[in-house]
Amino acid sequence: MRSPLMKLPTPPSLEEIRAHVTKFGPVSAADPRPFWSVMIPTYNSGDLLRRTLESVLCQDPGVGLMQIEVVDGGSTADDPELIVNELGAARVAFHRMPENRGSSTTFNTCIDRARGQWIHILHGDDVVLPGFYSAYAEVIEEYPKAETVVGQALVFDEEDVWKGIEGPRPPKGGGILENFVDLVATEWLVLAPAMIVKRTAYEAVGGFCTLFKGSNDCELYMRLGLHSPVACVARPYALYRRQAQSQSKVMTSTGANVVEEWHAVATNLARIDAAARPRPTGAKTWRAKHAKRADVNAGMLNALDNPVGRYNQARWALVLDPTLRRFATFLRSWMRRKLHIASSLVGRSGNMTVPFGKN
Repeated sequence: MRSPLMKLPTPPSLEEIRAHVTKFGPVSAADPRPFWSVMIPTYNSGDLLRRTLESVLCQDPGVGLMQIEVVDGGSTADDPELIVNELGAARVAFHRMPENRGSSTTFNTCIDRARGQWIHILHGDDVVLPGFYSAYAEVIEEYPKAETVVGQALVFDEEDVWKGIEGPRPPKGGGILENFVDLVATEWLVLAPAMIVKRTAYEAVGGFCTLFKGSNDCELYMRLGLHSPVACVARPYALYRRQAQSQSKVMTSTGANVVEEWHAVATNLARIDAAARPRPTGAKTWRAKHAKRADVNAGMLNALDNPVGRYNQARWALVLDPTLRRFATFLRSWMRRKLHIASSLVGRSGNMTVPFGKN
């Protein structure tokens, strides 16, 4: 019998997913309806929030056309309201959640509080380039059936070092991504700051599933793609910051990122089956691609002297796509992890005797 440690856990059913997807009603007819709602979720973003706000305010078309609001997910290391008051004065609204309940809940709060026709969830450490909103508005006008518009994004690290460009390859001059559903089924295609969604689309398909922490956007993108056409701008207008201490990095160390990615892929493929659509070609190769990603993560964590994290990634790489090389890497990782744990126990005990006790 195969060890449960070497099996991917059973993903949630579509019924379980639906039970954890937040629903939104329409905006009250009495509320003002600007064209844009720029909702900025933040959590311990520090001074990076200043740059995010500045990048939006320099493109501000006015209060009648754009709602701008910062939603604090319960920051503990800083006070984002001070930055909002300094830069935004009466122009930028601020809402503080009483506690941090995870990114999905914070993003759903942003959607719920948005009053504009189109919602842009711009994380508190990301930036929009000049011309973002005018370029996306042109695509909206040209492709009125699209209720989601995406684009590529420039990727930077916390030291402002450029790491590359990520996102879907746009049609020449921009346009509808005919294969969006197939692309997002098994790949993390779109970075959050490069995506805008019509509020009526969120009202139709719901918001972020609270079962997910790191892969919440990937599962949502599938629902949006099945709901209506997805258009793409011609070039990058967003900057995405990939931080070393982000939640995704913590999940990488524990291996939870691989489990969530598997759950998101399984959910997306189940939705494709339910829609009676042919499965994309990536459905046959996703395990090998994600195993290679886990290989890279294992190497990175080994370089960072994180034997537990390396073991977790090596284990899931082996589960996803077993090879002799991965088996050898797994064994080395397992041994180093055991030695690390033993060394930690010895250090805490103060001698060479490790006391018995519950794990």
